[in-house]
Amino acid sequence: MDLLKNAPLITLLIALNYSLVAVSLVHLIFRTHYTVGQRLTWVVVLWVLPVLGPAAYWLFWLRRN
Repeated sequence: MDLLKNAPLITLLIALNYSLVAVSLVHLIFRTHYTVGQRLTWVVVLWVLPVLGPAAYWLFWLRRN
């Protein structure tokens, strides 16, 4: 809880990032028609690239549709 008191904005950004990653993963698993290999690649991108991963996923998904 010390981090929340010292840096509330950073804590909020971290929470928002992981929320966006979780929403993206749920969408990736249940709502897309990607192949298994493509889904695994996106899972790695979403977890390895903290900010750019979710942004890239949604950008590529919107272009695909």
